[in-house]
Amino acid sequence: MPSGLPLNIRNAPALSGAVTGSLANGTVVTITCYVRGDAVEGIGGVTNIWDRLSGGGWVTDAFLETGSNGPVVPLCGSSAQFKLPFPAGRAYTITQAAGSSFSHNDAYNRHAIDFGMPVGVPILASAAGTIRFEGWAGGGGIMALVDHGNNRCSQYAHLSATIINTGDRVAQGQRIGSSGATGNVTGPHLHWNIVNCDSQTSREIPNSVEVGTRYVVGSAPVSKNG
Repeated sequence: MPSGLPLNIRNAPALSGAVTGSLANGTVVTITCYVRGDAVEGIGGVTNIWDRLSGGGWVTDAFLETGSNGPVVPLCGSSAQFKLPFPAGRAYTITQAAGSSFSHNDAYNRHAIDFGMPVGVPILASAAGTIRFEGWAGGGGIMALVDHGNNRCSQYAHLSATIINTGDRVAQGQRIGSSGATGNVTGPHLHWNIVNCDSQTSREIPNSVEVGTRYVVGSAPVSKNG
């Protein structure tokens, strides 16, 4: 939260909701999902996004510094769409999570997850879609984008190779390439994100079947993909 007045916690996603508590300036919170409610003018303009706190209660998104003017968590009541982008039963350590200060702190990477893994691991589509792009992407190295509709793409960067073509339809769990260390890297890993297809700006934290939106650096979640 930025500096200013404390932010009220309400029992409903509306200004008419009863105040059940407040958040002091600078408080770090965990939000689990969002809904659309009353519009509130805040630090990024007017928004009708209300976020559910992990401990219960609702706060307007207008005064939260989430790194985006749009939702960064799943819609409340929605089921996880994505699965981790490597074969079922395998586990790889998370080396950077959303908002990590090393390189996940700008408009293109703020919601991304990095998995440390050797070169050559099969990389799988985390959800069904259409290949929007595959090929060289500058600092992202060899990259693939899978379009899931509504300008929402899953992104797989620093690959050693892809085995699909732009326009191909892919199923969840279908292999799209292999992990690598291409582009701007300090070592082999997979960079996985949900981005806006047209600009490749970071859109939201991937909501996966395995861990939801909680990606803890140093943990190694086990994939259920495939």
